Amino acid sequence: MSELRDLVRGIHPPMLADRGLAGAAESLAAASPVPVALDLRLGRRLGAPVESAAYFVLAEALANAIKHSGATRIEMSIVDEKAQLRLRVHDGGRGGADPALGTGLRGIERRLGAFDGSVTVTSPSGGPTLVEAVLPCGS
Repeated sequence: MSELRDLVRGIHPPMLADRGLAGAAESLAAASPVPVALDLRLGRRLGAPVESAAYFVLAEALANAIKHSGATRIEMSIVDEKAQLRLRVHDGGRGGADPALGTGLRGIERRLGAFDGSVTVTSPSGGPTLVEAVLPCGS
């Protein structure tokens, strides 16, 4: 958890620089205390700013799911759609996530806003929670 918190605060992790977004996401999933199923459809390296923003989204959404959801399994996906990157973190937890009540989800919104990206949080009371982000990345 402390590694995830450090990353969320903006530290560029060496794993991201060395292995790209795919390797860094695999590392996040492997380090999670809650099992994470990773759907990785990314066959290229993206620019460092895009990879960093995408990694921040995944790390923050995963940290929130671990800390708040009570889920026993989390699904995380990265799908390269050529002109944009689609990121999803889905947990089967208790739901009730509200971007207005904390800084993590608002931080995701601010970070993606710099790229003209967007984030949608669907989290009805009783669950599940889905955080879906779209990040333009060029073709």
